[in-house]
Amino acid sequence: MADQDVLLVERRGETDWVTLNRPERLNALNQPLSDALLAYFEARRRDTEARVIVLAGAGRAFSSGADLKAGGQPDRLRDGPNGDWMLRDTLKAMRACPQPIIALVHGAAAGGGLAIALAADVIVAGASAAFHPAFIKIGLSGSELAVSWRLQRTMGISRTREMLLTGEPMNAEEAHRVGLVSKVIPDASLAVEGERLATAMLKAGPDALRISKRTFDATLEGMSFDAALELEERGQIQMIRGRTAPVGMPSGT
Repeated sequence: MADQDVLLVERRGETDWVTLNRPERLNALNQPLSDALLAYFEARRRDTEARVIVLAGAGRAFSSGADLKAGGQPDRLRDGPNGDWMLRDTLKAMRACPQPIIALVHGAAAGGGLAIALAADVIVAGASAAFHPAFIKIGLSGSELAVSWRLQRTMGISRTREMLLTGEPMNAEEAHRVGLVSKVIPDASLAVEGERLATAMLKAGPDALRISKRTFDATLEGMSFDAALELEERGQIQMIRGRTAPVGMPSGT
């Protein structure tokens, strides 16, 4: 498979449909796929045409994580003992881009694949989804790629640490029960639900999604109630001024 085919991007109106496309390897992350993911998300930061991103995996899984069988091959992940620089930059680019990201997860979301799913704004699980930290099972620390940061805020300390210290996977129903995913639906319905969610989000004003995503992340960092009020008010003022700006004047000026 050619390198440019490992990540498929289809723009449908104002929505980008992005598909990890190494189905023969359960969408395991090799260097070409990692390069393509990083380049795609970094390019979205100043993209005003795509307003929502739907992220999914081809074949039987979302992503099985790092391609451990590519060792010694030209396409193996180059990061290793010196850190997961490529994946770290990709996760940061996912959070920095203004578009809300909807992850449609079926099959395995393991290791680095789990980290990518957790970097989305909304996660919808197919009935076959399995969220697998994997790290400690392959001789690594249970804390990797900010998975512990996200999960402890989502599921609480005890349940998260049980999952990461044992490396045991979580099925779709349990993920829904603990708040990791917004809903569980049949795998065959994932694309339809992704379309529905994207359409609902696109009813928002031009700057609303960008300001909302940025504000959600900022308040998640643990700021005070007063600081959150101030930040959210600034966002609303920007929206109001944008709606009342004279014709021809860009919003936010």
